[in-house]
Parts: sequence; C-alpha cells; structure tokens
Amino acid sequence: MVAAGVDSGIPAVGTLPWGTHFCQFYDSQRDLADALVPYFLAGIRGNAQCVWVTADPLRAHQARDLLRAAVPDLGALERSGQLEIIDHGDWYLKTGGLKTETLHRMWIERQEIALQNGYSGLRASGNTSFLEVCDWKSFADYEARLTNAFRGNRIVGLCAYSLGRCNSDSVIDVVRSHQFALTRRADQWELIESSSLKIAKEELRQLNEELEERVRQRTAELEEALRMREDFISVASHELKTPLTSLQLYIESLLRAGAKGTCSAGQLAERLTKAKAECGRLEKLVNYLLDFSRALSGQLALTPEEVDLSDVARMTAERFSENLDKAGCALSLRADAPITGTWDRLRVEQVLVNILSNAIKYAPGAPIEVTVTEENGHAVVSVRDHGPGIRPQDQGRIFDRFVQLSPTEHHRGGFGLGLWIVRKIVDAFRGRLDLESEPGAGATFRVTLPRVPVESS
Repeated sequence: MVAAGVDSGIPAVGTLPWGTHFCQFYDSQRDLADALVPYFLAGIRGNAQCVWVTADPLRAHQARDLLRAAVPDLGALERSGQLEIIDHGDWYLKTGGLKTETLHRMWIERQEIALQNGYSGLRASGNTSFLEVCDWKSFADYEARLTNAFRGNRIVGLCAYSLGRCNSDSVIDVVRSHQFALTRRADQWELIESSSLKIAKEELRQLNEELEERVRQRTAELEEALRMREDFISVASHELKTPLTSLQLYIESLLRAGAKGTCSAGQLAERLTKAKAECGRLEKLVNYLLDFSRALSGQLALTPEEVDLSDVARMTAERFSENLDKAGCALSLRADAPITGTWDRLRVEQVLVNILSNAIKYAPGAPIEVTVTEENGHAVVSVRDHGPGIRPQDQGRIFDRFVQLSPTEHHRGGFGLGLWIVRKIVDAFRGRLDLESEPGAGATFRVTLPRVPVESS
C-alpha cells in the first residue's frame, strides 16, 4: 500500500501523496529556485532519493550553490547517492538517449532501486527549456504517460516549464498532462488544476465528509452499545440475584426447620410455594435473556400453526387472573368470534403476556380492556389500560431495549425488554404494532397480524 502525506516543501502546495506528478510555470531563475530548493530540501529530510535534472536558466552548479546554503554536507549527500544534480545534456548521455516511449519505465526502475537502498521513495524534477518546438508534441504525450505511470508508486515528480517558451496551446497541454500546475503572479504562488482534478478532489472531499460522518455515527452507536451493555449487565445482575437470594433463604429455612423438626405441613407447603414462585420468576428472567439474544441475532424462531387469537386471549386472561386481582385491575375481554390465522402460538401468547404485564405494572388499580377483532382480512388485538398514560416524548422509545419509563421504585424490576421483544415478534410475523396514549388518559397497544403463514426466520 502506497503511503500518503509527503511534504512537498512548497507552502502553496503543502502535503502530497506519493505518485503525484505536477508542473511549474516560471518566468525567472528566482521562480525556479524558490520552488525547487525547498522541494528538494523536503525530499532530503524525508529520506527520499532526489534527482534534479537542470537546464537554463538554473544550471547544476547554481543549484548546488543554492542547496549548499541550507545543506552544508551537500557533497556527502551526493557521494552517498541520495542526491543527484545533473545538467540535462549530461543526463541525456547518462541515460543513453532513451526515447520518451521508454523513459517512464526508467523512472519506475530508479524508484525500485531507491527503495532497495533504504530510501523512502524517489523525488525528481526536470526543466524542459532545452526542448525544441518540434519535440513538444511527443514530450507532452510522454508527460501524460508519466502521470499514469507514477500512480501507485513512491515517486513525486515536478516538471518546470518556461512561460516564455509556451503559447496558449502549450499551457493547456501541460496542465492536461499533469495533476496540477504551480505558477507565481505578483509574488504569490497559485495552483492551476484541471477540471477533472477539481471534480475528483470535490468528490473526494464529499466522500471524506460522508466517511467522517459515518465514523461519528458508528462511534456514537458503539458508545451507546457499550453503555447499554453496562446497563444491561447491571440490571441483569440485580434482577437475577433477587430471586436467587430469596430462593436460597427459603431453602436454608427449610433445612433448618427440617433439622429441628419444627416445620409443620402447612409451613412447609407455604415455603415451598414461595420457593416455586421464585423459580418461576428466575425462569421468566432467563427466558427474557434467551429471547433477547435470539432477537438481537435475527434468530427468533417461529413454529407456524393454525391459531385462534380469541382463544389465546381468553387463556392468557385466565392465567393472569391472580396477578390482576393482586394489582386491583378489572379485566374486560371482548373476543366474541374465532379469529384464526397461521402463527406461532407461543409467540402470540408472549406478545399478550408482555403487554398485559406492562399494563398491570404501570396502571395498578385501573381497569384493562382486551379486544380481539378482524379488520380488512387481518387479526387485531388491542390492550387498553386506564393508567397515567405515556408522554409523547417517551412514546418513540418505549419499544427500545432496556427502557423502563417509571422513575418510582414501586415500578422497577425486569430488564426493560418486554415491549422490545413484543416489537421483534410482531415484526417477525410481518405485522404492525401501534401505540395510542395521552398523559392521564391511559395507553392502548394495538397489534395487527396478517393471517397468512409466515416462514420461520
């Protein structure tokens, strides 16, 4: 993978990725020196192998003098091979007169040798002032191929063009064959970018913004997931510990009474009944955990069979008679006719149990109404309580996991998973779950189920 973030040394250009091929338009020797000296100094600092091919108006000996002012051990750098400063005529002889068709391969090979010698990459520059007009077209083609050749390699290339030798067509050709152009007007550096590069940079900017936003969202989701995990562990530890502690106390009292022979049959039955109730509570909590795990992983299994929703509602109401009496809730059930469909009976019961448990928990002492009807070919069951109702700002999150809206200790208990599991089951049936509520006017949970078979998910 090619690394990014190479210092160009030129303030107007800033950081460049490896594989960049750009150009400079200059008017004078000073323009050349002010760009190329810091360009190569940055390359030396970055441990790149540097090749500077010079031509008028800035020849090799002049380039050395300029660099030596900033790098006293310039000779050592040249002897080590990290820096090579050479006039274009000598360069031409050294390369054996390579044609433009093969020059780009030569640069790739030099980069490979630089990497083998422990350098970070290759940094190069050449001045085109020696070109004749008749050579211009073939050199422009070479530059375009060089731009493509540099991509994906650890090379940075800067080509210098004299404005005095370029006409308007030449300038256009140069800009097209490089990623961007650097020039100076009124002592201020400016970048000239091709339209395709501007479009690409804008697309990249937008992609970066979108990526950053996704990262922010994902980070927030992960932080929320971690917070919810900690909350869940805390709630689970507390809720599971309570019935276990009670169960342990009942068993210990039975053992002590048995050892002393002081426990009557009635006391024994009472304590065993309480122990059984705690076992039932513990089983219910464990089942919540299992359902939570299955629903979270998308593995909430369904076993479809023909089910009468009215019959399920009647049986569930009978099961809840003792709980309703204890809570002081009078239950009225209207399920006059059989409403059949293909559902998982246990899951339908679970939906009704969780909604009724929620009504008893948050609306003690208030009547509860359960209605089973058929609407537009769908089965509908609604559970209405006459409790304090649910605030509008809470209605959007009441079906989220680990949410318990009541701030009072009287209503605390459980994992806050009941209604979340209800929503998951209804979704698995491809049904709809609606809530209607106003503060002080109770709450109505309405479940609409299609009557056609639903495959197990």
